[in-house]
This record gives sequence, C-alpha cells and structure tokens, in this order.
Amino acid sequence: MKIYFSAPISNVEKSAMDRYSLIVRTLQDLGHNILYDHLLNKNREFLSKQTPKESLENQRLMTKRKNQADLIVIEASTPSFGIGQEIAYSLQNNKQVIILYLEGHKPHILQDEGQDLLFIYEYSLSSLSAILSRAIDEAREKVDVRFNFYISPEIGRYLDWISQTKKLPRSVFLRGLVERHMHVDKEYRD
Repeated sequence: MKIYFSAPISNVEKSAMDRYSLIVRTLQDLGHNILYDHLLNKNREFLSKQTPKESLENQRLMTKRKNQADLIVIEASTPSFGIGQEIAYSLQNNKQVIILYLEGHKPHILQDEGQDLLFIYEYSLSSLSAILSRAIDEAREKVDVRFNFYISPEIGRYLDWISQTKKLPRSVFLRGLVERHMHVDKEYRD
C-alpha cells in the first residue's frame, strides 16, 4: 500500500523527528511504500530559509504525494496548523487518514465522531507496530468502492443544488439515500 506520512517539523524537538523516523521504518517493515520525501532533512532553520518559490514547490510536492497515496498517516502529537490543513485536504479528497499521537498528547481539536475516513490512535514507542497494524487493518475494512453511473442533466442540476444549498457533497447525499433504503428493505440481508 502507498502511504503518505506527514508530521509537524517547524517547532519540534529532535525526539519528535526520531519518532517520525521510527514510524516510517515501522510502516516500511510492515511492507508499505512510504511517501515522505517532503520531510527529509527539513527543520525550522531550513523552512525559514526557503524562498517563496521553494515553499510553493514543496507544497505542490506534498499535494502530489497525498493524491498518489492510498492512505494518509499523520503524527499529530505537536499542534500544527499545517498538519490540520493536510488532514482537511485529505478528508475533502476522500482519503482515509490515520492520526497518531504520543501517549498523553491527544490533539484537542480532532474529533472522530461521524468521520468514516478518520482513525485516531494513541501510541507509545513500544506499541507503535501493533497500533499501526491495527489502524491499517481497520482502514482497509472501511475502504469505499468507487461506483460511477450516468445521470440526466436534470438530476445533475438537482445534485448541484443539494451540494450548494445544503453544503453536502453529492456523493454523501446519494450514499445517504441508498443507506436509508437498505435499512427499510426487508428482503435485503447483509
């Protein structure tokens, strides 16, 4: 599986960077291809010396890597607006996101209620491998199946209206309709 890994790098201590390396090695040991080149050899000093053009190039690389990935893994023990943006981008693009945080450092802003794509796990250095295995297995179980079909222009306009006025993605609306029918259809057995 192709996994994009990211974590805060601008205001963290060396111990955090060591944990990030351990997470990458653990994911590799579990047999995954890890996309993390945007983190390599970067720190606060490096970031402060970046030109606007270099910063934009790095941002584009990160977006490209997220889009290439099957799964996103984020270490979020240290608060970071940038990491929050990465999580939001990933969820908006229907990527499953595993959030890891070190024992006692739960990110206060993250909530997993109602999020089918978000998995939040506390870990310690000794439990990391087991936690990652469990998290990846759980994410695999909830992978959505892509289903494309043709609709009339009238249905398209209605779905666009739903999306704009109710602030609800078309796919979420359609999925809700199907799920409601599944629950009342007495002939259906899962």
